[in-house]
Amino acid sequence: MLFHLAHGCPNCGGKISDARLLAGLPCEACLPQGKDPCRLPEGKLQGLSLYCQALSRVALFRKFFEKAVGQPPSRLQESWAKRLFLGESFAIVAPTGSGKTTFGLLAALFSQGRALILVPTRLLCEQLGQRLETYAEALHLSRRILAWRGRQKDRQRFASGEFDLLVATAAFMYQHLEELLPLSFALVFVDDVDAFLKRSRHVEGLFRLLGFAEEEIALALKTRKSEEDYERLRRIRERPGRGQLLISSATLRPRTSRVLLFQHLLGFEIQRAVSHLRNVYDLYEDVPPEALPERLLEILPHLGTGGLIFLSEGLGRSRVEEVTNLLRGKGFKAVSYLEASPEELMEGLKEGRYEMAVGLAHLANPLVRGLDLPEVLRYAVFLGVPCHLFPLKMENSPLRLYTLLSALLPLFEGEEELRASAHLRWLRRYLGLRPEDLPRYPRVASRVETIRGFLEQKLSDPAFREKLASSEEVFLEERDGELWVVVGDAATYLQASGRVSRLSLRGVLPGLSLILVDHPRAFESLKRRLTFYLGEAPEFRRLSEVDLEEILRELTQTRRGLSEGKLPRYRTTLLVVESPHKARTIASFWGRPTQRRVGRVTVYEIPAEDRLLMVTASLGHVFNLSRRRGIFGVLSLDGRYLPLFDTIKRCETTGEELVDPEEVEERCPGGRVYDKGEILAALARLAFTVDEVLVGSDPDAEGEKIAYDLLISLRPFQEKIRRLEFHEVTFRALRQALAQPRDFDLARVRAQLARRVADRWVGFSLSRFLWSVFNRRGLSAGRVQTPVLGWVIERAREASRKRYHLSFRLGGRTFRVEVERRRRAKILLQALEEGRLSFRIIREEEEEEPAPPPFTTDTVLEEAHHRLGFSSRRTMQLLQQLFENGLITYHRTDSTRVSEVGRFQVARPYLEATLGPEFFQPRGWGEGGAHEAIRPTRPWDLRELRSRLALGLLHLEEEREALRLYDLVFRRFMASQCRNPRLKVAVVRFRLEDLEWEERAPLAVLIPGHERLWERPILFRPAGARPEEPRLLSVPEKPLFTEGSLIQEMKRRGLGRPSTYAEIVSTLLARGYVKAVAGGRLVPTHLGREVYQLLSESFPRYVSEEFTRELETLMDRIEEGKDDWQRVCQELQDLVHRFATEI
Repeated sequence: MLFHLAHGCPNCGGKISDARLLAGLPCEACLPQGKDPCRLPEGKLQGLSLYCQALSRVALFRKFFEKAVGQPPSRLQESWAKRLFLGESFAIVAPTGSGKTTFGLLAALFSQGRALILVPTRLLCEQLGQRLETYAEALHLSRRILAWRGRQKDRQRFASGEFDLLVATAAFMYQHLEELLPLSFALVFVDDVDAFLKRSRHVEGLFRLLGFAEEEIALALKTRKSEEDYERLRRIRERPGRGQLLISSATLRPRTSRVLLFQHLLGFEIQRAVSHLRNVYDLYEDVPPEALPERLLEILPHLGTGGLIFLSEGLGRSRVEEVTNLLRGKGFKAVSYLEASPEELMEGLKEGRYEMAVGLAHLANPLVRGLDLPEVLRYAVFLGVPCHLFPLKMENSPLRLYTLLSALLPLFEGEEELRASAHLRWLRRYLGLRPEDLPRYPRVASRVETIRGFLEQKLSDPAFREKLASSEEVFLEERDGELWVVVGDAATYLQASGRVSRLSLRGVLPGLSLILVDHPRAFESLKRRLTFYLGEAPEFRRLSEVDLEEILRELTQTRRGLSEGKLPRYRTTLLVVESPHKARTIASFWGRPTQRRVGRVTVYEIPAEDRLLMVTASLGHVFNLSRRRGIFGVLSLDGRYLPLFDTIKRCETTGEELVDPEEVEERCPGGRVYDKGEILAALARLAFTVDEVLVGSDPDAEGEKIAYDLLISLRPFQEKIRRLEFHEVTFRALRQALAQPRDFDLARVRAQLARRVADRWVGFSLSRFLWSVFNRRGLSAGRVQTPVLGWVIERAREASRKRYHLSFRLGGRTFRVEVERRRRAKILLQALEEGRLSFRIIREEEEEEPAPPPFTTDTVLEEAHHRLGFSSRRTMQLLQQLFENGLITYHRTDSTRVSEVGRFQVARPYLEATLGPEFFQPRGWGEGGAHEAIRPTRPWDLRELRSRLALGLLHLEEEREALRLYDLVFRRFMASQCRNPRLKVAVVRFRLEDLEWEERAPLAVLIPGHERLWERPILFRPAGARPEEPRLLSVPEKPLFTEGSLIQEMKRRGLGRPSTYAEIVSTLLARGYVKAVAGGRLVPTHLGREVYQLLSESFPRYVSEEFTRELETLMDRIEEGKDDWQRVCQELQDLVHRFATEI
């Protein structure tokens, strides 16, 4: 047992230990004996009642399902059943073939009340009616099933209400809405919601059927909603007693604004979860343009059925018809996109009437976007490289201008790059506008005309055309006497080749893509564009270098498993991280997730390779120590100290953080209170419905405590909970972490408890002492804060003692020499001003300039303050932004270690591409371990990041400052992996009157290295040099601290941790103990001196640097599992008992 929660019992909400929660049990008052809380008597079952009832119904449904279908429900289907029996309405998000329709039909049969099943056509009504009858017969159910086909007996049965289950079309529902409304359907299942959403009236009718009033529907559709409107909608969502809605679709593409009803009234969005996963063999073969059709005919017999043939955009529709006729003439069952609708194409390919389909390699082509046939489609062949063609005289199409401008962006520099980026950001808002729409929007049309003029002017500029001539990404080509801009079309290639590698319950099915390359330069452009969009270079292999038969055998075998129904156990996983932004970033690695609200949390759902992944956030800490109970929140029981935690609460009126119920009553009377308990309740609901929970809070002791708090809170609702540790928010790191979840590190948790109790006891004890003396409640003290304040005071004392420096510039460099006495310094200054300084180079040497190490928390805080003028708090906020966007590794670290990934997948590609292979010199810097230095996660420099921001591929809240800080981190890391420059250095002997001294000054860079990225040496140019700008400087014996140098001192002297450095300095400033003067230097205030003197005289032991360092050492031993955390309490008990009375 480590601690208690004041209101943590999942059943009664009373006090409970972490040990009981870890065992999945309620408190002893609820369950004195036994292990199964669901066996509690009726009156005793409170908060767990809903979950126990749902478990009971899931068990019954499992048997019901197996009896009807002949096999038990899959993990996915069981997860849906849990959500259904918790009373949720939801959209089923899952890969094709996961049994959505089967589940919906059996859920309707299992339902206790009337159920309505809505489908697009009468034919489907009949088919699903027959399936229901078959299931009912297998189950020996006497449920009355009416599948509407419009016959006389159907009309009679409907009119008399002789049915329990009604299968009907959306059109029927709308025509008979008034007759359906009184029937009170307990469950409505919409199979194929895409067809249903085509008409707004269908959606409104559905919500009326579910029991929503017309004014509630109007409120949800209101365009401008107030805070009160959103609060009212939240209450409407939480109101019980309505019918449940299940909707199923493979695509979920909204076509009406009425989809807002699902979001505001039911808490989930109707949108398609788009997977970006692909498992494609990317192959190519060089073929002369005139030989493309002939080579296609040679290859197709080897590839077999299940193919898509894409012609390059420049070949046009007429060539599609030619190629289709050519294939048919050779005996292939081919069809072109011009001959059939997407639905007819899908049916024909599925039934085997067509072996292959022919279309254009263009994003708007239905074969590129519309087909989802994982069990049929196996390969794609591209006749010619997919590319965009832009005439130099271009039309006013926002989409075409955007595509061309994005391709040309890397060629712009300086102000033009900024203008182009601004144009791209603006164009993104109007990509749906066609040229013929523009006259209706004169201001938009004017800006589009300006952008077109900008592009035409650049493309007619000879200097810019020279850049195009040498570019590997975009170039000019003459076709039929006209000049065209040619750009590889990465988006179309990814979409089109992705048709043959779809996500299924067997994971991402492999597919084959073959480009018959008619233009090598266009192919090079395509590869570079793919590298930009994918973040890494794709691996294209020559057709002649692979075993084609082996690949085709793999494609066939993986799809055979689908047709035979041999499905693996695709599971559901809930991943909880700390921030919503990080949750969204992570979910986006697998594609475009769907979104839903569960209580106070937003959940992002996305199908991954082997699981349906749900990602959400705890919003940081959920518990804090009680302030009103125990000894400042710590109970003394049987000779041991046990912290007492409660949920964090925030008064929405004042913004104040509160913990105990008494605090809420006193300090937020009548105000709305946001309680983290609401987040835990939502997470518990989610945890109950999934197969496993993974907690991915930050990889440090503080993050481990957050993870443990979530573990004990969710354990009564889910047995499988593991810890996920990752040090960068990247797809690579997340996939690796998902494959290697670990147990919770209790030693880290104990160490964090020790830190938390020590901070509370020292802080509360000393602060209360200050309050009583100064009669000011805003004052504070702390075990690290107070010694650090002492350093600032001592440094200010040392800085008052002055030394004297003579300073002058010579040969482009500034030199300084120290002079002990002021009088002598003035005499030497006069001599310097009169030109009596002599110097000579006594020898020349060669030396290497060692590379700087990559940043740690303390060094980045110092450099950001020194170079950018950022406060330590500001720097930490910006680093957090960069980390959550997946741009840098974890930023609370004292390690300089660089992993192999950092050296060889980040540093090497960038340095080799920009400076040359000879510049790359990999360095590990530190020993092994989990933590790394702060470094970029990808080889993207500042220019690359700006491009991604302009194209909407990345979003930063405080873009300008975040980019400046990223550039600092990036250049420092790259310098740490770059070779050392070799310098020619002069040893210069100076003489001024009777004063002689020597200095070293670089003369030249013999072999360039990291100075190209970090700090260029200021070279000494001695020829004809005369001293300039002579000055006498009075400098402190020791310089005043800045925020950065104070943090460096904390690191050097072993006080504080990477996660608290900035917080400690910010607190000293906020309390008014120190203030920043010119140059960001820190000086103590009168209040700071008084507070420190009082504390150091009254409590010398507890505010001493030595005691604080001893505590830090003890906590490190606890984290290593070498000591008992109770020792910290024993060290501090004398202090705390002077100020606290146990309640």
